[in-house]
Amino acid sequence: MAKVLVTGAAGQVGSRLVRQLLEKNYEVRGLILPEDPNRKRIDGLGIEVVEGNLMDVDTAIKVAEGVDAIIHTANLVGPLPGMSQSEFFANNVQATYNIAYAASRHADKLQRFVYTSSSSVYPNDSQILATAYNPVDELHPTRPIGTYAASKLAGEAVVQALSRETGMRVSMIRPSGIVSGTAVLSRWTVGFVSTILKIGQQHTKSALYMPDGTELWHELERAASSPQQPCAITDMEGRPWIYQLIHASDAAHGLICALESPAAVGEAFNAAAPRPITYPEAAEILARIKGQEVLQWRVPVRWVFDLDISKAKSWIGYQPKWDIARMIQTAADIEEGRADAAVVDL
Repeated sequence: MAKVLVTGAAGQVGSRLVRQLLEKNYEVRGLILPEDPNRKRIDGLGIEVVEGNLMDVDTAIKVAEGVDAIIHTANLVGPLPGMSQSEFFANNVQATYNIAYAASRHADKLQRFVYTSSSSVYPNDSQILATAYNPVDELHPTRPIGTYAASKLAGEAVVQALSRETGMRVSMIRPSGIVSGTAVLSRWTVGFVSTILKIGQQHTKSALYMPDGTELWHELERAASSPQQPCAITDMEGRPWIYQLIHASDAAHGLICALESPAAVGEAFNAAAPRPITYPEAAEILARIKGQEVLQWRVPVRWVFDLDISKAKSWIGYQPKWDIARMIQTAADIEEGRADAAVVDL
């Protein structure tokens, strides 16, 4: 039985990854922070739990001993209270270096080191910087924006450098925007669309910038019954806005594909929902489930956030299962207390 170390084992992706590994009969060692408030996500699963901080290289070396593979999911998505942006960046990069370095000491024996990167390395945020083309594939230029995205691309460089030096077998997964619990419910609303339009008008290189200064969100907000109203937004030609996010369970599945497939070695793969999700489609589903009316709206700009996942599907057998209907229904069940968020969306 192969033993896999999962860093960040109590996180939204890590906890689902642990369960999926156990279902496939792997032995699991999970690294979590001391006094991790999310430890309950993995309590009772029968795995080896180690508390420690990857900022300490000795901890990284110790936790990497005696495992057959490592999947690195641990990272901060934003500064902790009192933490500066430079400390936030240093934390993500140093932690990645320490665990990758510890793994590289066993490069001849380690079956795989899988790094969880992000689609933010491209980036996919056309409300800030227009993409070079769509859908975004793995050949798209990497042009990270902000501290988090820079730290993920720096982590990729660290892992690749150690791989070249030691021969360590590595693979990287670049998930789209990760959701779980009830987070998906707000993404198809007037409030969310309005926020995207406002951000777009602040950035002259965005796909949404209006050179004449038109603030497109004002009419939208006046027409809506509330910020929570589902919004089926398109451009003036009727082309829908698109948002292809990913459920945390599918992100975990992608990481296992990268672990198990020989074709994954030395490669990076996009991971996202089964197909691009249009705003009219998602808004109709949300409205039906929550008993609301859809606001049909058109603007002279188009927001597209999508990833080409054909490489992952054809090379490593990535088969995402969480489509938008399942995401929204599960989130609504959790919100209404009809399901347990810790269990139902695994």
